[in-house]
Amino acid sequence: MKKGYFYIIGGLLFILCGCSVKYHEKSVEKDIKEIWDKNYKKVEEKKLPDSILEEDVFPETRVLDLTSAIKIGLENNRTYKSRKENVYIKILDYTYQKYLLKERYGISGDISSEKGGDETVGADLNFNLIKVLSNGAQITFDITKDFLKYFTGNKEKDFQTFLSLNFFQPILRGAGRDIALENLTQAERNVIYEIRDFLRYERQLSTEIAKKYLSLVAQKKNIETYRRNYEFLKKIRERNENLAQAGRISPMQVDMANQDEYSASQRWITASNNYKNAVDSFKIYLGIQPTEKIEIEDKQVEDVLSKGIQKFDIDLTSGTETALKNRLDLITYYDMVGDAERQVKIAINNLKGTLNLNMSIESGTEKKSRPTFDLTKPEYSAGLEFKLPIDKLPERNAYKKSLISLDRAKRSFEEKKDNVKLEVIENYRNLEEAYQSHLIQRNSLNLAEKRVDSTDLLFQAGRAETRDLLEAQNAYLSAETSLTSASINYISAYLDYLLSCEMIEVDIEKIWKGDKYEEIFGKIDKK
Repeated sequence: MKKGYFYIIGGLLFILCGCSVKYHEKSVEKDIKEIWDKNYKKVEEKKLPDSILEEDVFPETRVLDLTSAIKIGLENNRTYKSRKENVYIKILDYTYQKYLLKERYGISGDISSEKGGDETVGADLNFNLIKVLSNGAQITFDITKDFLKYFTGNKEKDFQTFLSLNFFQPILRGAGRDIALENLTQAERNVIYEIRDFLRYERQLSTEIAKKYLSLVAQKKNIETYRRNYEFLKKIRERNENLAQAGRISPMQVDMANQDEYSASQRWITASNNYKNAVDSFKIYLGIQPTEKIEIEDKQVEDVLSKGIQKFDIDLTSGTETALKNRLDLITYYDMVGDAERQVKIAINNLKGTLNLNMSIESGTEKKSRPTFDLTKPEYSAGLEFKLPIDKLPERNAYKKSLISLDRAKRSFEEKKDNVKLEVIENYRNLEEAYQSHLIQRNSLNLAEKRVDSTDLLFQAGRAETRDLLEAQNAYLSAETSLTSASINYISAYLDYLLSCEMIEVDIEKIWKGDKYEEIFGKIDKK
């Protein structure tokens, strides 16, 4: 019998051990399929409301110059708004810490009913006042009124009033104005840090908007360049057809001209499409709807590109000094060292024992049949509370951590300072390189223009072939678009340099100001 039980138990264990995996696998698959099918139907059925499809109508085209683009971007850019909200959150945290140090009033109460031998209804109303002082002391004032009524044989009504005043003052640990106000101090500094970060981002955003805008101006200018190139190649093709009919050139040269004309037409179309896509992306970046019609038009920028760019007057030494003195992010890193130093002082204070002074005054009324404030003789109490733990390992470790944090803050500041220097130096080098590239491309364009003119004369004289003229024109096209890009890159590099030196200025109307702006684009026309 025992042997039979053994077999039964063994068989059950075998089944459980051997089949449990397959069973759970099938169970999981069943649950997955069931949930999948159920929610798949929900996904198919879910549609956005029709209001989502409603779009604002913009009958008029908005003309954007550089100034208005920066202004719109600093008002509507979504990331900009989020960064601004971060400032609000820090301010709210600061107001809460201020609130904790103000007089705080409160009223509370409750009503209860009990049914046993006697049915009773009780109620109490409490008014309290809490005031935290800047030295860490705390004053609490309470007034409580109790009410009790019996509904059975005893018809007695009881009213009683209690008053208490308590004073708490830390003497060792937690004492002192700096210690007591640390949370408020740090909250205020966090507000300052967030404002600096926001202003820094504001300047970065204005610079980025400017660079994107300049890129659009360059693309728009290149569209016109591609159009003129197409018109030029079209004329070459037409002239070659006439020459071929006169038997002066071979039909192959006509085909070559035709092929280049097709390529030029495609470049023109592609450039136009890329520009439109870039404008739409720019609208999203600014925070305006992609359906709104805008026109990129800035006479100041266009004049700069047409007339050519003069070398900007920069000095690496003065730029580096300005950056080290004015960079908002670097100032924050410096102030964070001060934060770490305060945390060391707090950790030192926490190593002290606890010694608190407690004082209180309490008084109450006799039980009366109606509310009264005739207080009985008050009771006074005063005492010292102390705690001198022998084991201070947590406090010891916290102190050591604060020292480590201070060393890290100092290193972070030094590293940030070095990175600021490096950023300025790199942007200076990039600016110098961009200017040299601009000069090279400008000289290349002059040579390419002369090459087209001379090759065209040779072609008309029969001393050059169509291939030579087409190659010269392609070289001219490449040089012209490269010069436009080089000019924009030079301006963009200058903006990056100014930003790294903290020389980008934005006025209250979100418009660039200052002599650095005017150095690039001239006087700002604030309409």
